[in-house]
Amino acid sequence: MIKNIQVQALIHNEMYQFETCTPVYLDLLLYYAELYDSGSYEKRIEVQEHHWLLARQDIYSASFWWSMNEGLESFFKPNPELPIHWLAHSKRALQWDYMPSNFHSWALAILESFDLPRYQAAYHLPLDELTAIEQDLSVVLEGLRNYPKENLAEPMDEDNWGLVDQ
Repeated sequence: MIKNIQVQALIHNEMYQFETCTPVYLDLLLYYAELYDSGSYEKRIEVQEHHWLLARQDIYSASFWWSMNEGLESFFKPNPELPIHWLAHSKRALQWDYMPSNFHSWALAILESFDLPRYQAAYHLPLDELTAIEQDLSVVLEGLRNYPKENLAEPMDEDNWGLVDQ
């Protein structure tokens, strides 16, 4: 999904061995809700579709890639919050019913290897954070496992990661 990085490099014991971990899951869900569910995003989609006739998938593709690119290190560099970022983004992908094929395979591998009890033992998340992750992890994993292969979107751009807004 990103050149010179293999998904296996992100799913090993190092994830559970950092000194600290910042609880970010509830904040990520709120961030995505404010960014995409505020009404302004839907209005922008309507305007773009009306004026430029962009397909829904093109808009989701750009938004999906942009939000991952903005948090690039959170998704592709070993860190204690990595599985949490993949969980939140996967939840959004399932809500949109937009799943790039290369994202799907990485998300599934990362989240299937995520050992929440071990993670909790290492980082002692607050109860509300732990509960939300626990509830969503099983639902998201089921959604990823059962996502119809014929509905997978084209792979995300694998060449232009790291671009910044101008």
